[in-house]
Amino acid sequence: MLQTQQLIHNRYQLKEKLGENAGRQTWLAQDLSAQEDVVVKLLTFSDQMQWENLKLFEREAQVLKQLNHPRIPEYRNYFCIDDQLLYFGLVQEYIPGTSLKQLLTQGQVFTELEVRKIAAHILKILIYLHALSPPVLHRDIKPSNLLLGEEDSHIYLVDFGAVQDRAAREGATFTVVGTYGYAPLEQFGGRATPASDLYALGATLIHLLTGVSPADLPQKDSRFQFSHLVKLNPGFVRWLEQLTEPNLERRFSNAHEALEALRANQNAIKVASPRLPESCIWLQKSPSRLQIKFPIPWYKVISTPKNWLGVGGLGFLLFWLSMINGSWFNKLFWLTGSIVLAAWCILPVFVETNVYFDHQQFEIEVKLLGFCIKRQRGNVSEIDKVFKNDSGGYDNKKIPEITLAVGVEEYSFGRLNPPLSHEVCRWLADEIKHWLGL
Repeated sequence: MLQTQQLIHNRYQLKEKLGENAGRQTWLAQDLSAQEDVVVKLLTFSDQMQWENLKLFEREAQVLKQLNHPRIPEYRNYFCIDDQLLYFGLVQEYIPGTSLKQLLTQGQVFTELEVRKIAAHILKILIYLHALSPPVLHRDIKPSNLLLGEEDSHIYLVDFGAVQDRAAREGATFTVVGTYGYAPLEQFGGRATPASDLYALGATLIHLLTGVSPADLPQKDSRFQFSHLVKLNPGFVRWLEQLTEPNLERRFSNAHEALEALRANQNAIKVASPRLPESCIWLQKSPSRLQIKFPIPWYKVISTPKNWLGVGGLGFLLFWLSMINGSWFNKLFWLTGSIVLAAWCILPVFVETNVYFDHQQFEIEVKLLGFCIKRQRGNVSEIDKVFKNDSGGYDNKKIPEITLAVGVEEYSFGRLNPPLSHEVCRWLADEIKHWLGL
């Protein structure tokens, strides 16, 4: 029976037991030779121990010995002790810190910004692991295996007890490992891939955001239902959904692809927007809300010939009516006609369009002279596509506008008079797509 202050392997003095599970013990110890704190993992060999456990333990030591990454604890030593009981020992660098599981247990609520940073840190580690030959798969990413460093506040990936470092072969079998709720279905079938680690990361991030274990989340078609529990940027929700897609072919294929998609959405929700100089569009965005306004372009109202035609035509008719003799009916007829002509030329430029997106709904509001004349609403999660569309205008000219494809429905806006340029419409469509994560 191991005890505090006990010396093992004539070198490591045990200080504190950090964990114990199924024949394994993890200790904080002092390496008397190097005069530093280390983590010692011990596996007890007994009649009840399965050989698969020993294979995993030895594999963990072999893999760690080959790794060299600043966010993975370094390998120190591997040894065997034959003293009444047979122990196998693995020594690693000690990283002072707190696991994310401990923080969750303490009631900490992780913000979207914090979770985005955690995601980026772990994805960079996975890019390194998966690029090795053969790829190294962690296969057990979860809050208890993510450590927040006490000294540098970096996130570390620990506990490689379920690691796989062999490429899948036809007919090959692997030890089924993983934690229920975090591991994807293909992993329980013994067919883990780099995308399996991405699924586990996604489930972990959802746990951090919601405070609910993935095993306890409601599911629909094997997909986690979590967006109703927390307010998040729709693009980030879609990113998490693709990360935890049960269908392996629809999931991000590798960590680099997932990181690039995360960065694209991160750039899209920044308050600063690359507004084009000739654009009159007012755009404001945050992680939870995107607002777009198409104000009345007064400088174009004044400078557009058609508007002057309408105003001039109305003035001319009013002047002409006051000069001729005739019945009041004729004068009223011509006056009505002139007003209609002027309205046809002028009123379209007094149309103002406001578009709102939040984490659940979108709304398109059209106003004329300050009065709402049209309002359309829909669910953000149902938007399939955002694109620049060309609709028919006056004199068979194509006028660019923005279209949202929502199932079989299409919602369009931005058809102004005078019209926006094609370049501005493409820029706006890209801004919306990136914010939505499409």
